[in-house]
Amino acid sequence: MSKLFASLTLALFLAVGCGSVGAKKWEEVAQRSFGRGFRPLSLYAQPFHLSALLKGGRESDLVVYIEGDGRAIRHGQAAADPTPRDAQSLELALQDPAPAVLYLARIGQYQPLDAIPANEVYWTNKRLSEEVVEAANTAIAKVKEMVGATRIHLVGFSGGGGLVVLLAERRPDVASLVTVAGLLDTDFWVQSRQWQPLTGSLNPIKNTWIIAHIPQIHFFGLNDQIIPPELSYRFAQSAKFAKIERLGQDTDHYSGWTKKWPELLTNYVLPLRNPDLSTRPSPPTPTQTSSQTFSLPIPHPKRP
Repeated sequence: MSKLFASLTLALFLAVGCGSVGAKKWEEVAQRSFGRGFRPLSLYAQPFHLSALLKGGRESDLVVYIEGDGRAIRHGQAAADPTPRDAQSLELALQDPAPAVLYLARIGQYQPLDAIPANEVYWTNKRLSEEVVEAANTAIAKVKEMVGATRIHLVGFSGGGGLVVLLAERRPDVASLVTVAGLLDTDFWVQSRQWQPLTGSLNPIKNTWIIAHIPQIHFFGLNDQIIPPELSYRFAQSAKFAKIERLGQDTDHYSGWTKKWPELLTNYVLPLRNPDLSTRPSPPTPTQTSSQTFSLPIPHPKRP
């Protein structure tokens, strides 16, 4: 395994020399994360290269954090480089005490300059497309095999929250699901802002019955002007979930989550990762009923 990690790390630092702002920032991220026990990876999920960080060795459970959309749009146009200025999901992952933690960046983030231009559509209209989901799924499968894990715990921030929902629909090994300010209903999101549809993207809210058996928590910011609380409310109402919570926090979209995360981990996220698989309910059909629990309910939004 050490030779594999060495080759992946070498590929990463060769990429850093190719001149993009994101690739140079990745070198800083990798160096800072190394002190927290994380090693940099460059994962190939054809035709994309995805930047990642991995903590831990062989473990039965793998916790996966997926980054948000980053700086996908600037001044109404697709950004040349979607690397986030402040990588929120990374900051959360660095605080997680789990033995095996994978941080996965999105397509185009922290990449060399020559890997970016052809992929602009994958951080704009197709940010949650089938190709994006498949790339992330392939990357997770590779790391799962590397560490010998049997269960996956997914955590996603913003657009990464929508992506972890779509991943959970496709993976039978997902034991828990957490979103932070998650983009959980893309149609309602763009309609409420009178934006153009995300042509080519999947909508995470469309098939929630598939993941209704998975224990999950959806955190939202009470002062979030980018991902409003209505999205998690609509999501929670979309299926008969076996175990779901939505918890509001005194944050906006970017400020406050890093500071609050240790407490949220201890009180909510870590207890959700129940090691006893026998207590998990069977996956429901669309007609089955089950109970739901909520925190800080808000009025149901009117459909556009």
